[in-house]
Amino acid sequence: MRKSKKTSSSAGREFELFDDLMPVRRYKLLLQTFLKRRGPGARQTIAESLGHTRSFVTQITSPAYDLAIPASQVRAILKLAELTSEEERIFLDAYVDAHPERAAEVYAASQHALTIALPDLGDPSAQARLEELIRRIAEAAIDSFVDTRARQAGRAA
Repeated sequence: MRKSKKTSSSAGREFELFDDLMPVRRYKLLLQTFLKRRGPGARQTIAESLGHTRSFVTQITSPAYDLAIPASQVRAILKLAELTSEEERIFLDAYVDAHPERAAEVYAASQHALTIALPDLGDPSAQARLEELIRRIAEAAIDSFVDTRARQAGRAA
C-alpha cells in the first residue's frame, strides 16, 4: 500500500494518512462526525454513562490516537450517540473491517430479541423437541451470519 506524506493531528502527533491504522481512523472519523451533531456535551455524556473520563472518550473517538474502542462498549456508545439505523450499520461495518476478530463480540452484544408464537402440540415431549429444534436453527443461522461478516471483513483488510 502506498504511504503518503506525514500529517500532524490536532494532538500534535504525526501519522501517515494511509497506513495500517487507516481502518481504525475511518470508524473513528465516522463516530466523531456523528458525535458532533449531538453537540459539545456528547463525549462527556458518554464518559459518565460508561464510567470513564472524558479524556478516555476523546482517545477512543479521535483518529489521532491508536486506542481502539473496546468491543464490549461499542453498542453502548452507539446507543448514547443516538445513531440512525443506517449510521449504526455504516459504523459497525467500518469497526469490523478494522477489527475482524471482534465481530462476534460486537454483534453478540446486540440486544435484539425475536419472539415466535408456537402452536400447542398437546405433547410435552414433542413441544420440547420443536422448541429445541427452532433454537438450534436460530443459533446456527446467527453464527453463520456473524462468521460470514467476520470472514468478509478479514478479506477486505
